[in-house]
Amino acid sequence: MTFINKTTQNISRSKKPRFYGDIQLADNLYKDNKGREGHWRYRRPDGTYKHFSAPSVEKANAIAEDNNKRRDSMPTASKSKNSTLEIYVPEYIAYREEQSPDLKDKSSWSNRKYHMQQLTREITLPITLIDRAAIQAWWDKLTHHQQKARHAEFRKLFNYLMGRSLLKGLDYNPFTTSDDRPRLYVRSEPKRQSQRLTRKGFWAIYNAAGELGYPALQIAMGVSLTTFMRENDICTLLISDKTEDDLLKKVIGKSLNQKGNAKAARLSWDVRNYELLRQLIQRGRELALANRHCPYLISHWPKQKRLGNVKTHMAQVLPRRLISMFDEARIHAGFSRQNPPVFHGIKSLATKLATDAGYQKKSIQLASSHSSEDVQNIYLEDHELPYNTVDIAFTADQIGGEFK
Repeated sequence: MTFINKTTQNISRSKKPRFYGDIQLADNLYKDNKGREGHWRYRRPDGTYKHFSAPSVEKANAIAEDNNKRRDSMPTASKSKNSTLEIYVPEYIAYREEQSPDLKDKSSWSNRKYHMQQLTREITLPITLIDRAAIQAWWDKLTHHQQKARHAEFRKLFNYLMGRSLLKGLDYNPFTTSDDRPRLYVRSEPKRQSQRLTRKGFWAIYNAAGELGYPALQIAMGVSLTTFMRENDICTLLISDKTEDDLLKKVIGKSLNQKGNAKAARLSWDVRNYELLRQLIQRGRELALANRHCPYLISHWPKQKRLGNVKTHMAQVLPRRLISMFDEARIHAGFSRQNPPVFHGIKSLATKLATDAGYQKKSIQLASSHSSEDVQNIYLEDHELPYNTVDIAFTADQIGGEFK
């Protein structure tokens, strides 16, 4: 099998050896990015990849070595003027991952890569012909949330492309945030579609979850109400997160993705002084033990026993499954299907209850991971970073019930 390469700019080979099991991979040979068995990628001189099939790593290595011999004899020439974003976006992604290796550990990076790859399918003009009008026409079709999710990374992408003098049709980066340029504006956020979750509504759904046999959802709802955590953070809570001195510790996921490791919000709760949270953790431990020693605080034994590529334990509850449980319980509780409250509404309810209880705004900001007092952590990088103790501890009277 031979791959014909249309562009011939030579890129140096990786010096760091890569392995598949105990076998070293040939230069320019990579495992399939989707993890499929018997599938491989060969990196062309222009930085793009050719996917191919091979029954074994030995056969894949032989194919790659054959192409490496042909690669060295390829004439060098500049890329075609008709090259599109499809050529350069993979180069940018590789560059970003090389400059910031920690990106690969962020769940948001997968989304950002998808957004950029999607852009290559939306704007197919030769890169030299891309102008402000083409960008504007594509941008205006996006929703507020789509625009907000893309803006920051696309500004970096276009800085990279313009730094290489590839975008001849643009005088400046259209994703700039400077007011002295006609920048792209983000749509206003649409009005809230879901109802606000009230204390009465919370307990109605909580009790419905018990009737449906979803103790995992009850624990998750309780943890969200008492700690202000989002569903993603709750689902990744490990039994081992309750560490020394009876402190529950958590690095908040959204903060980690947005700010990086040094600036991420690190919160802890003193379980000794928080009876409601202590009860929830104990109940989660008992449930995890019953669910074949699941390491996660939120666990539920499924009817369909499938692990897949994401779950590490059969009883692990992923955010999507937690949301579907909540939706079931909400319907069971008699809520209308039109604009009903959502799980994330528990966090808003916790904020209201804390305000009603007389807690200071600064304490509520800390519990909500909205505090900006984290810059000092930059100077503690590579050391054990500190955790901020949350001082909001609701009583049963304040939340209107008890977790049973």
